[in-house]
Amino acid sequence: MEKTKSRKIFGLFNGLDILIILVLLAAVAFGVYWVAGGKNGGGAAAETKTYTYVVEGRQVLNETANFPVEGSKVFDSTSSAYLGTVKSSWSEPFREVNFNRTTNKYEMLPVPGYCNIYVEIEGSGTETDQDITVEGNVVKVGKEQNVKGKGYAFKGYIVEVRDGE
Repeated sequence: MEKTKSRKIFGLFNGLDILIILVLLAAVAFGVYWVAGGKNGGGAAAETKTYTYVVEGRQVLNETANFPVEGSKVFDSTSSAYLGTVKSSWSEPFREVNFNRTTNKYEMLPVPGYCNIYVEIEGSGTETDQDITVEGNVVKVGKEQNVKGKGYAFKGYIVEVRDGE
């Protein structure tokens, strides 16, 4: 009987084992690049700017319109995430279509005790091709946003987004 000589490199691996290990390492490195570095133009950091957006709250109590104070902090009322600071706020009477029995017509009439509130929120954020993110919150027109601050809370919709001027 002839004894075969083992062709192991470093006493542990043969050539095929080393080739398989190198292919696996290359696949892992490509996967890490694809997931982490391949996004946003090869990992380029987005520029941070100041953005403002307006949240409209419909049919809130008139007393709520008095609470947003310029410069106060605003949070998400469901997650308590920081949204930014109040740049300005204003309100207008809430109007609803009702039937007027004296004129026999449908008319837009103000509803006593209720108003529409608009809160302009300012914060720092970044912009990509898909989204604008302000203080970690994706901001898009039409997105529902829960807003709370000292003395007020309401559910509204984002009606306007602007970059800092």
